[in-house]
Amino acid sequence: MRSAIVAAAFAAGAIAVPLMERDVVYETDIVYATQYVTVTAGDIPAATSEVVAPTTTSASKKHFHGHRKPKSYAWTSTWATTWTEAASSVEEQAPAYTVPAYTSSEEAPAPAPTTYEVPTSYEAPSSTYEAPASSAPASSASGAKPSDYQGFVIHHHNLHRANHSASDLTWSDSLAATAEKIGQTCSYAHNTEMDGGGYGQNIAAGVKADNVSAVITELFYNGEVGLYEGQYGKESPDMSNFHEWGHFTQIVWKGTTEVGCATVDCSSSGLANTGGNVPPYFTVCNYKSPGNYANEYADNVQKSRGDATCHWNDGM
Repeated sequence: MRSAIVAAAFAAGAIAVPLMERDVVYETDIVYATQYVTVTAGDIPAATSEVVAPTTTSASKKHFHGHRKPKSYAWTSTWATTWTEAASSVEEQAPAYTVPAYTSSEEAPAPAPTTYEVPTSYEAPSSTYEAPASSAPASSASGAKPSDYQGFVIHHHNLHRANHSASDLTWSDSLAATAEKIGQTCSYAHNTEMDGGGYGQNIAAGVKADNVSAVITELFYNGEVGLYEGQYGKESPDMSNFHEWGHFTQIVWKGTTEVGCATVDCSSSGLANTGGNVPPYFTVCNYKSPGNYANEYADNVQKSRGDATCHWNDGM
């Protein structure tokens, strides 16, 4: 059976989710390369997770960083996000999103369970993630049922993108390889500079690879989509609660075309920056082109067409 996601901080589901302390850092960097990271917590059934949002920099856009620090709960989430715009820096105690870089604790889809269980601990799929041989998507929202890690990543991203009139993402071996390198550092933090940068990023801690669908659907999407209401059609939405929906916007960002993820088992060395009570499993998802650019939301984040709500076990 499949273990449940740990999405305490971000989840607002049927199971009680622990409160989290959020630290938000707004940073504006004028650089020639823009880096994005995205992560999202979601309404998932009982589970816990830790999420960290991405950081983004660009010469003409505003970068937004948000860090969400979990308390000593079974499920915790930490976010680090960034958005790019004018040259200025601000620091606040609240998550921030732009190209959200997430770290969230959840577990990926296992062999089609019939119930959702909240695990007492996390099991990492393997010490490293092996990128698939081809860069073609393993599956899409309308294709055959996914059967592996790559397939679930693509399937669950595209389910939500289709609902927001965005084209399907394809799998990128290069983005996945970079995600694996970052995961192998076993340092729970956004890194959008590895291999030259230029990508957005979502990170999660404490979640097994076989539960990656829960991270994407329950945390990043279901946990945030409802918080973006009232912002559709705005070039520059109210960023005061960016930490509440930044991961969702990266997932459905129309300008993003590729994704590559990896989940690494850091049990041998431990996963740094997680507070000590999070299972040592590090998931990183990289996106190209990055999302959450200031003044570009209206064109890139479309209103839902009303599809039925999907959950972590879709496609199983």
